Amino acid sequence: MTRFHLLFLLLVAIAVPFATADTIQLNNNTYGNIGFVTLAQQSGGVLVTLTANPGFSLKTQGGDVMFSTTMNLSAANISGIMINGVPYTGSFSFGGPVRRAGNTFTYDLTKLNIHGITSASTISFIISGVTVKELDGAWGTHFCVGAGTKCGVNTGFATGKGATVPEPGTLSLLGTGLVGLAGFFRRRLLS
Repeated sequence: MTRFHLLFLLLVAIAVPFATADTIQLNNNTYGNIGFVTLAQQSGGVLVTLTANPGFSLKTQGGDVMFSTTMNLSAANISGIMINGVPYTGSFSFGGPVRRAGNTFTYDLTKLNIHGITSASTISFIISGVTVKELDGAWGTHFCVGAGTKCGVNTGFATGKGATVPEPGTLSLLGTGLVGLAGFFRRRLLS
C-alpha cells in the first residue's frame, strides 16, 4: 500500500467515530409522517430540533415535546429553546413520566407559551449532559394540521423511535478490518 492509502485509512478511522447525529421520523396513524426530530451532538450536550413537514405545525401552547431516556434529567438540563428560529425567553414546564398516544415517555417539555403563537414550524433546544445515543429512544410531539402560527381544530400526537444502527466506531473498525484482509489476500495472490 502507498502512503496515501495508509493516510486515508487513518483519517477515516479517526473521523468516523465523531460523526454523531440522528434523524427520527414522527408519524401519526391518521396523517402519516408529520415531521422529524434531528439530534446533533454538541460540546456538552445534544441539540434537538423538531421540524414539521409542510401542511403541519408543532403545537406550542398546550402542546408537548416528549422523549424517553435512561438519563436522569431536570429542567436545568434544558436550555437554548428557539421557536421558529427566535430565542424563547418565557417559562416552560419539564417533567414526567407522561403517557400520550398509547406510549409512556420519560420526559415532557411543555407550556411553551408565546402570546399569539399557538404553533410553530420548528422547535429546538439543547439538552446538556447527554449524548445522541442516550436520546435515541422514543420521541413524540403534539401537532396541528395546518401550517403557520395558529393551531387549527385538528390536532394529534405523532411518535417515532430512533433506529438501532451500529455505532460509527464499530463501522470504521469493520471497514479497516476488511481493507486489511483484502491487502493480505492480494499479497498472497501476487507472491
